[in-house]
Amino acid sequence: MFGSMPASLVLLGTALVGAVLFRIFYNLFFHPLAKFPGPWYCAISSLPISIISVLRIEPQWLQSLVKKYGTDKPIRISSTMLLFPKPSTLKEIYWEPALNQKAGLYGTGILGPPHLFTTLDGDNHRALRKALGGPQWSIGSLKNHWESRIDDQVQLFIEKMTERAEKRDEVVLCDKVAEFAADIMTMLSFSQPWGFVKNSRDERGILKSWRQGLDFFGFAGRSKFCQNYLIHLPGLSAVLLPKTTDEGGMGWLINQAINQVADREVLIKEKGFHGKPDFMQHCLEARMNGEPLSQTQKVAHVTLLIQAGADTTGTGLGSTLRFLVLHEEKRKRAQAEIEAADRAGKLSTPVQYEEVREHLPYFVACIKESLRLNPPATNLFARVTPKDGFRLDGHYIPPGVDITSNAYVVQRDPELYAPDPDAFRPERWLEDKDLANTMEASSFVFGMGPRVCLGKDIAIMELYKLLPEIIRRFDIKLIEEGRFVVAGGVGYNRGFKAKLTRRA
Repeated sequence: MFGSMPASLVLLGTALVGAVLFRIFYNLFFHPLAKFPGPWYCAISSLPISIISVLRIEPQWLQSLVKKYGTDKPIRISSTMLLFPKPSTLKEIYWEPALNQKAGLYGTGILGPPHLFTTLDGDNHRALRKALGGPQWSIGSLKNHWESRIDDQVQLFIEKMTERAEKRDEVVLCDKVAEFAADIMTMLSFSQPWGFVKNSRDERGILKSWRQGLDFFGFAGRSKFCQNYLIHLPGLSAVLLPKTTDEGGMGWLINQAINQVADREVLIKEKGFHGKPDFMQHCLEARMNGEPLSQTQKVAHVTLLIQAGADTTGTGLGSTLRFLVLHEEKRKRAQAEIEAADRAGKLSTPVQYEEVREHLPYFVACIKESLRLNPPATNLFARVTPKDGFRLDGHYIPPGVDITSNAYVVQRDPELYAPDPDAFRPERWLEDKDLANTMEASSFVFGMGPRVCLGKDIAIMELYKLLPEIIRRFDIKLIEEGRFVVAGGVGYNRGFKAKLTRRA
C-alpha cells in the first residue's frame, strides 16, 4: 500500500498520527483538567462542542451533562473549558476582577469591527464602557426621554395587528414582535425606526441575516482550531463575513451606519446637533482618554444595539407570548390582573412602564419566568483564568482555562427551582420574597458584573410595555406552537403562528 509513496510522506503521516494520538492521550489522562468530570470526547478536542452548537442541541446537551455529573464539580465540556453549573458561582466568575479577560468566543471578528461586546481585555472594556455607557441607558432616562416614542411604536403595532385580526389572518407572532424590537433599536440608534412594523416585513433581511450567521458564530467561537488558524486564512473573512456592498443583511446595516455617521458629523460641523441624543450621538461624543473614538469604533458601536438587542429582545417577547398561549390558566390570570387594574383606572393607553411594575406583579412574574426558561442569549460567555490560576467554588483552576456558566443550565438549577425547574410556573416569583430575591440574583439572562448587557434596561422596557398591551387587546388562538431554537448560543423563536381576535 505504501510502496509507491515517498518515504518522506510516510514519515510525515506517521508523525502526524503519532502527534494526534499523543495529544488525545495527554488530554485524557495528564492534562490539568483531566481530574474534572465530563464526556471523554470533549476532553480530546474543542471540535465536539463546536459540532454540538451547529446541531442546535447545546442547551439540552449541557443540561444532560448536569443531570449525569451533578453540580458539585465543574464539568469539562472542552479540552480547555469548564462549565460551572451552580447559580452560586455566577458572582464568583463574572464579578471577579481577576477573571475579567474574555475568552476566544468574543474575538473571532464574526460580529464585525471590534466593539464593546467583543473587547477581550478587562481594562480596555472598562474604559470603553465608561465612554459609551452611563445613565442615558438606565430605566430612568429611558422613561424620561424615550418612553413616549416607544408608546408610538406600541400603538402602531397594535394597529397593524388589529388589521390582521379583522382580516382573520394567521400571524407568525414571533417574527412580528422581533420586527417591533428591531424598530425600537433602530430608533434608539438613529432617532428614527426603519419601518419593520409599518411595512410589516424584515427590512433588508436584517433579522434573517443575523440568524443565518449564528451557526458559524457558534462554531468559530467554540473551535480553538478555527480561532487560532482558520479564521486568519487570507480571503476567508471576505467569503464568510458580511460586506458593506451587500444589498441587505448585516453588511447593509454596517454600510448604513457608515453613511449615517458621516452625515451626522457633517451636520454637527455645519449646524451643531440640537435634537434628542440617540446612541449614534453618544458614540460621536464619547471620549476615551480625552480622545474621540475612531471611525471604525463609531460605526461598530452604532450597530451594536441592533446586532445584540433586536432579535434577542424579540425572542423574549415571543417566548413570553408562547408560554402564555400554551398555559391558558396563566394567560387568563394575567388578563384578569390587567382588567382589574384597567377598571381601577391604573393603566394608561398604552400602558406605562411604572404602571406595569407597580400594578401587574403577576404579569411581571410571567415575563421573568419566560426569560428563565428561554434565555435569549444562552451562550458560553467564558472568562480566562489568570497566570497564577484561580480558586473557584473550592476548586483550583489552572491558568489559561476558559471557565463559564450557562443561563439555560443555572436557571434550571434543581435545588433553587425545586420541585419543578422545567415548568412554566410564574407563581414561584410571588410565593416567597426571599426566594424571589435569590432567583433574581441568580438570573443570567442579561449577563452579570461589569460586562452586563448595555441594553438590559431597553429590553426590559420593551417587554413591560408591548406584552401587556397585546394580552390586553387580543385573544390569541394557537395555530402552530413553533419552537425555541438556540443557534451559536443565541436563542430565537421560529414558526410560532396564531390568530388574533380583538377583545372588547
